[in-house]
Amino acid sequence: MGPMGPARDIACAPKPDCEMQMRFSLSLLSLLASSVATSAWADDIAVNSRVAAVTVFPNMAEITRRADFDLPAGLHRLVLRNIPQSAYLETLQIGLSGATQKALLYREEGVPPRSADDPKVLAAEALIREVEGRIDKVEDDVRRARTEATAARTAIGFLEQLGSNEGLAEAGAEALRDITRMIASEADAAGKQALEAQIRARAIEDQLEDLEEELARAEQALEAIDREDEDRHYLVIEVDVAETGPGALELRYLSGGEVFSMPSYEWHLITGETSEVTLKRGFGLQQGTGENWENVALTISTLQPEEQGSPSDLYAQRRWISDQRPEPKMRSQAADYMAAAAPEPMMEPVVIEEAAAPTWGADTSGPGVTYRFGYPVSLASGADIVKLDMDALSTEAEVLAVAVPMSDETAYRVAKVTNTFGEDLLPGEEVPMFVDGKLVTLTYFVGAVAGQAFDLGFGAIPGLQLTRRTLQRSEGERGVISRSNQQEEVVEITVENLTEESWPLRLLDRVPYSEQEELEITWTAQPSVSEANVEKERGILAWEFDLAPGEDKLIRLETTLSWPEGKLLR
Repeated sequence: MGPMGPARDIACAPKPDCEMQMRFSLSLLSLLASSVATSAWADDIAVNSRVAAVTVFPNMAEITRRADFDLPAGLHRLVLRNIPQSAYLETLQIGLSGATQKALLYREEGVPPRSADDPKVLAAEALIREVEGRIDKVEDDVRRARTEATAARTAIGFLEQLGSNEGLAEAGAEALRDITRMIASEADAAGKQALEAQIRARAIEDQLEDLEEELARAEQALEAIDREDEDRHYLVIEVDVAETGPGALELRYLSGGEVFSMPSYEWHLITGETSEVTLKRGFGLQQGTGENWENVALTISTLQPEEQGSPSDLYAQRRWISDQRPEPKMRSQAADYMAAAAPEPMMEPVVIEEAAAPTWGADTSGPGVTYRFGYPVSLASGADIVKLDMDALSTEAEVLAVAVPMSDETAYRVAKVTNTFGEDLLPGEEVPMFVDGKLVTLTYFVGAVAGQAFDLGFGAIPGLQLTRRTLQRSEGERGVISRSNQQEEVVEITVENLTEESWPLRLLDRVPYSEQEELEITWTAQPSVSEANVEKERGILAWEFDLAPGEDKLIRLETTLSWPEGKLLR
């Protein structure tokens, strides 16, 4: 089949789905059918488009390629060979000026290799040859210096042998003195010459380390260019040019591969009379689209094109009744549990939706949020990870110690913050938390929408020590004050401040709760709680108080559960 034959089937990519790809295949076939009917085409025009702009989403990117060229009048084929297969051509949009598009075809297999005279390849190979030439020159200089050192050592050896020659014994005293002075002088000069040659050789060798690193970088640059040869599309646009003149092409499509954008955060807490938190933020980027991005206009977007775009279907719910079946005589507790957990028949499918990720950025117009960087960005495919710094946002914070003695042995420093930045904050992983310039912990930041109040944890406070002891627990016949249908528990909680500063402290603990009237739960606390059912969580209790240096606080919590005879407490 020739280059104008039907396009091959498009393999299913993870996104978009196969149905979209099938529609695209059919549209290509219809375009190609009209193309084959065209009688004659003039020259093929090779178009070398470049990535000019990129919009990075959380898990993919929208690529904008541009190319300028001259077009003679007539029918022509614009041939693009440098589009990676990570491109979702189902989403391809073409903007063309200076000509009218007639048809489109593409090929994934049998793509011609990169031209041997490609300027990028030639430049990379020339740099490698130039660095290798400098390395050869340095190595030659090292060999010359070491040759001088070897010659000097040979001269010293000759002089030593001359001094031990038996024939000198017949020479007169004056002659022996002259010969001895000559040997000493020449040996000293030769020794100095050997030492200086060795020092010069070592100095020259030191240059090799930098040159080898430069050569490695040049070879990596060529390797990065070679990666762009792998898995490329062969795209042909058939055009009709009314009159000779300049033309321009813009391609826009979604790209898969491995494209990631990750928020990069640092939270800094500054303590004092008025505490303040500062968020230093940016973005980390990594891409494996199969081609390098060089000086592209970059936009970060929080939209997620691969997410669900339409409301879910809602199915009717049919219920019915039937005669009761007699229970088996030997019914185990496991069977009771399985029966209770069994789903009702003919229920609509349950869809668990993840909470939408908060978004943030400087441009809040329209859907989503975007941040456009004001300088060009370069990012090699499959090699580079770039961190783009953005700005720092500050707001006031209320700092207190929060204690959970049921789980922890110390209290933790917590800053209560409200997002007054006017933009949403995305979640972030491994976020460093600083207190007065010192790193105290790494944590996961859940994100916050504009106007939302949230807490930031800034590490443990070892000097605020917690103790929780169960003084009494009675159940059934084992307790001192107990019945078979009653359970009592007494808990004592102690907080001790060993630091040199006063702390506003919020202590959290819990008591059980019941949704059955037959199970009665009563509890008392000394001192009284400041808040019950914290954040609408039943049974969660909170005490709030100030704790001075060296002071401790004792809390006593008593709980009683009562239920009817013959029932089993769960």
